[in-house]
Parts: sequence; C-alpha cells; structure tokens
Amino acid sequence: MIEEKALTISIVTCSFKDLANLKETADSVLKQDYPVEWIIVDADSGQEHRVFLNSLKSGTHKIKWVSEKDKGIYDGMNKGFNMTTGQVLIFLNSGDELVESDTVRKVLKVFNETKCSWAVALAVRIDGEGHPRAVWEYLKPEMGGLALGTRTFCHQSTFYSRELITAVLPYDNTNLAADHLLNIRAFKRAVPHMIPQVTTLFKDGGVSANRPFRAAMKDLHRIRAEEKLLLGNSKLIDVLTSTFVVFLVKFGGFSWNLMRKISRKLVKDEHRVSPTISS
Repeated sequence: MIEEKALTISIVTCSFKDLANLKETADSVLKQDYPVEWIIVDADSGQEHRVFLNSLKSGTHKIKWVSEKDKGIYDGMNKGFNMTTGQVLIFLNSGDELVESDTVRKVLKVFNETKCSWAVALAVRIDGEGHPRAVWEYLKPEMGGLALGTRTFCHQSTFYSRELITAVLPYDNTNLAADHLLNIRAFKRAVPHMIPQVTTLFKDGGVSANRPFRAAMKDLHRIRAEEKLLLGNSKLIDVLTSTFVVFLVKFGGFSWNLMRKISRKLVKDEHRVSPTISS
C-alpha cells in the first residue's frame, strides 16, 4: 500500500491513427492542476501524429512518448507501463477524458486517506454524437459478478498503486478481455476502494465493445478457467450458465438503452450527467 503524502501518478495512453481523439485526451490531461507523468504509446500512426506528439509541452507535467509498431493495444499498454515511474497508475486511452482539472488531485487524496491498493470510480459512456449515454457504476465490488462479466470495472476510471499493478501485469495480449483478467487478479489481492463520483468520460466503439457475443463469452470462460473461477467448478456448467446469464443482461441492457433513446427523442431530453468529485 502507498503511504507517502506527496504521491506521483502516471497516465498511460495508447493510440493508433486516432489524432482527433488523442487531442481531446491531451486537453484533459494537460489541464490537470496536479503534476502528472503522461506516457503516450503510438502504434506508428504516421508523421502527422509524430508532429503532434513532438509539439506537446508542459511546464507542470512530464510527457514521454514513443511512436513505433506494436502487437496490439495490450502490448502497447505493457510497453507504456514499463516507461512509467508513478506510484499510482491509470490507463487512459485515446479519446478518454478526465472530467475536471482537479480530478487527479482528488483521486490521489483518496489514496492518501484510505491507503488503498487500488480504487475504482465512476465513468460516463459517451455515444457517437458526443452525448452522455450512461454512467458505468458498480459501487459494491464482488468477485462473482466480476468473474462472470456482469459487473466489470471500467478501466478508464480504475487507478492502481504501483505495488499492485506490478504484481498483476503484464496484460495478456492474446485476450481482448485482458483488462478484465487484470482486474480479477488484482481483486484476488485486494478489494478495490470505490469512489462514488465520476472521474472519466469514455467513448463507445472500442475494440472489445465491437466483438461478437460468442467471442466475448469465450474469452471470459478462458479467464475463469485460468483463475480457477469456473461456475460449478465445471467447464460445461460454466459455459451454459454464464452464456445464459450474460445474454439476459446484455439483451436487457440493449432493450433498456433503446427505450431510453426513443424516450429522449420524444421529449427532447437535454439532461447531462454532472461529472463532479467531492473535495
């Protein structure tokens, strides 16, 4: 656990041919009123990206970047971690944003006060039009739902102590649910402290979000098998039960989101989530 009063934080951002979103992430990181170490791992997006990366300057923050081919997003995240020095870490990828200029300072205050090994806050999912879609919130962490995939943590609002993240890395680059696997391994070592406020905005449309349902279930089953968390301690029971349960959750979530989208159109709802963290 972290005990120092003046904590340091590293933010790792992976990007590939996504300059517009990377610029949005840059705006949110560089406006932080607490010094951060920002590591950008670009998967060789081209000269325009390198020009932008080379233009990043800050008198407050330490910026390091690399632009070269890699073997995928999790390979890039592993590479980014190896470049960090911070006591607290977050993986905030291209297009993700910290909601306020004092978000980092307030999160580190939580680490100081609770002496936690890791913390999970809320995140707001943004749709393709830039509007808030839903708040990703699981305020009562428990291994069952995490392992099943019905109560996963949003990695964009998950903060790790260096001690913990070092123990559970590297990310498995062969598994598109590698962030999920990482959090299961972290949970086995310590229950996360839950921060009941929004720290992060993240956009729909990531690689894992667009996978076929069957592929996602296969990855989750493999994770449970590796971590000895199979339902009923049986591969067959695990496949049948988990697929049925997660399908119901997914189908129900789809129905609810569709109904909510239609209702917003009908009533011209202009509601926006208030992304604030208490001081």
